[in-house]
Amino acid sequence: MTRFIIALLITISFIFLLDHPWGRIPPLGSFFSPQEGFWQNAEPLNRKFPTFTRLPELKDSVEVWLDRRWVPHIFARNRHDLFFMQGYITAMFRLWQMDIETLAAGGQLASIMGPDLLPFDRLQRRKGMVFGAEQKLKAMEADSVTRQILDAYTAGVNAYIQTLTPRNMPLEYKLLHDYPRKWTNLRSALLIEYMADDLTGYSDDREYTNLRRVFTDEQLHQMFPDFPDSSMPIIPPGTAFAKPSRINPSVPSDTARARALQSDLTRISDIHPASDYFIGSNNWAVSGDRTAAHVPILCNDPHLALNLPSLWFEIQLHAPGIQVYGVSLPGAPTVIIGFNDSIAWGVTNASRDVKDYYAVHFTGPDKKTYLWKGKKIPATLRIETIQIKGRPSFQDTVAYTVWGPVTFDPDFPDTISHMPYLATHWQALQPSNDLKTFYLLNCAQNYQDYVHAIAYFNCPAQNFVYADKAGHIAIWQQGWFPLRWKDQGKYVMPGDDDHFQWQGYVPVAENPHVVDPPQGFVFSANQHPTDRTYPYYYTGDFFYYRAKRIHDFLAEKSQLTQQDMMHLQNDVFDTRAAEALPLLLAHLPASAIRPSEHAYDSLLRHWDMRVTTQSKAPILFYTWMDSLMHALWDPVLSTAHAIVKAPSMQTTIEWLIRDTSLQFFNKFTRKPVSLSERVTESFHAAMQAIQQMDTGRGLSWGRFRGTDILHLTRLEALSHTRLATPGDGATVNAITSNHGPSWRMIVQLGRQTEAYGVYPGGQSGNPGSAHYDDIINDWLLGRYEPLRMYTPKDRHQPDIEAIMHFAP
Repeated sequence: MTRFIIALLITISFIFLLDHPWGRIPPLGSFFSPQEGFWQNAEPLNRKFPTFTRLPELKDSVEVWLDRRWVPHIFARNRHDLFFMQGYITAMFRLWQMDIETLAAGGQLASIMGPDLLPFDRLQRRKGMVFGAEQKLKAMEADSVTRQILDAYTAGVNAYIQTLTPRNMPLEYKLLHDYPRKWTNLRSALLIEYMADDLTGYSDDREYTNLRRVFTDEQLHQMFPDFPDSSMPIIPPGTAFAKPSRINPSVPSDTARARALQSDLTRISDIHPASDYFIGSNNWAVSGDRTAAHVPILCNDPHLALNLPSLWFEIQLHAPGIQVYGVSLPGAPTVIIGFNDSIAWGVTNASRDVKDYYAVHFTGPDKKTYLWKGKKIPATLRIETIQIKGRPSFQDTVAYTVWGPVTFDPDFPDTISHMPYLATHWQALQPSNDLKTFYLLNCAQNYQDYVHAIAYFNCPAQNFVYADKAGHIAIWQQGWFPLRWKDQGKYVMPGDDDHFQWQGYVPVAENPHVVDPPQGFVFSANQHPTDRTYPYYYTGDFFYYRAKRIHDFLAEKSQLTQQDMMHLQNDVFDTRAAEALPLLLAHLPASAIRPSEHAYDSLLRHWDMRVTTQSKAPILFYTWMDSLMHALWDPVLSTAHAIVKAPSMQTTIEWLIRDTSLQFFNKFTRKPVSLSERVTESFHAAMQAIQQMDTGRGLSWGRFRGTDILHLTRLEALSHTRLATPGDGATVNAITSNHGPSWRMIVQLGRQTEAYGVYPGGQSGNPGSAHYDDIINDWLLGRYEPLRMYTPKDRHQPDIEAIMHFAP
């Protein structure tokens, strides 16, 4: 009897363990179930799709063709059905990705991943991510067209969710013991807000403010120039800008400025990641006068985080008035980057600063009232309830002021004391209908349509490149840019003085733009939009080296082909190294090179400046530059005794070219040091570090740097890690350890559009599918897939693998 009871207890315990989660481990019974578990997510190579499905939400019949890469080509008879089916099909392939990304955007990860994610969720709420999405949604739903598009897309997603059972649930839900949430229009708005945060959410105001307590304005302008010595602006130098219709704001009085400088920043925690200079993109368009086919070619490769499932979902949309092909963001309707029968377009980040911090003075710890223009005014207190898996929910009180949400206060984070109340004034929190831009671009037929479409776009500001079959090319930097006086927005400003408000916006028509320039091409690579003659002040994080390489490549050739464009998108010539290395080598005495360093010195002197996977020289150069940057700037910046921002490598290189005497740097050292001494000591330090890594396995750039394309869960089994990739942040093929060209597209706008593209992933979000990661190898090798925009008469093309019919 005793043995029976023991056996019964063991059996009950075993059943309990199989039926309940254990920490982050899902219930093993359901996870390993042959009928409902992960086995069901292994797709056969010849997966069969339903040939006919009834969906009562449709107004008419719809066909969806899947080609050999599972790119859906949707043919609908009206706009509602088109975007309904886009939502349905996107959810079919990418539902979990849509779910998790919008949960992250809205600060809801702790609800499925537990208390470790609470600080992240709090930060998202305190930045105003949900509030900003709500403002965007108000604008989108106030427009009848975009409201109908959103409603249809949301209905399509939810219609697909209704078809799911435990058996065919995406794998990640089984791993996390989770279930899909109902889709809403707000979640699509959250995805748009997520992209705005990714591309404009950085700010160095606090770091600059710390620096300003130690350095003069003149020194800071040297360290962080608005216009460096070398620039290759988007708008060709010498372009005449229209006379400004708005007056530039005047600088407040010296007293007011002094108050801004004395902001009571005593300790600062840099919770969000520092600005990454390598998050960027390239785009360009070449007129027919400079191409072998005598028609325009447009190219785009946005450099963003590399994840699985991929950020992008390739798709064709076809209905009356719209025939478009390109990539969409799973979770949002329309095509974001692509082409139609008449035009093509692409985007890069404008990189301009549209986020400021203000020091708010509350009258008490309850944050109910604060000082504004000498008076007490009430704050709006927003209670953010954050659900936490396995624990009671957490309530966070976020005060909203005239500036925006108070992101930092004594309660966040709890470990920091004496932190001021810092409110965030951010363009991404303003109402705007960015979705309308992409819908209108999808339908655009000419340059006027393009200009009309992008005028709706607010944030994140983008460089919209354009080309059409009429032979025109153009580029506009479009966003809503605040009017500022010089240096406004670089530092934390007083939050009780209306002198420090934004003074309106630059008129959209006066944003930097050019159409059909004499040089025969337009381009952008996150560089300055203009030269110094532009009448409105702006600041931001701009990058020069990729822009110079693209300009030089396009300017040198006059019979450009699509193959040339592929070569340029995959180009790994390092312009930064080409400018810096001769200076370093010139100040490295041959007599100072140690015997163990001669081989390294020889490699650097004979390097062709190409960052290939097999080369060793890029490792030597960047390790040396990193060592030199620390040797130069650590003594300078340590005087601030706070978290600060270091000047860029470009600024440092240009500084050393101008002043080899190190006059500025020697002000912060115990004794004067020559450039030769700094270069030599940093070379020794770098080569010593290299020698420790340079083992018998052989040292190469691909092995040294490596690139990770991680699954959104960060599970290595679902990821591609340590990929040997060429390029770096300064090459046109700007691949880093976790960022890079997330989509490469080349479109030749002849009588018949000819287009090619590739991205590091696959159409399916299911790790058990052959189409989960089947394009990664092509992306690594610089190969492209043809992008075919079909018409209804093309249904028998050999590339079509499946045709699905849907009817109400």
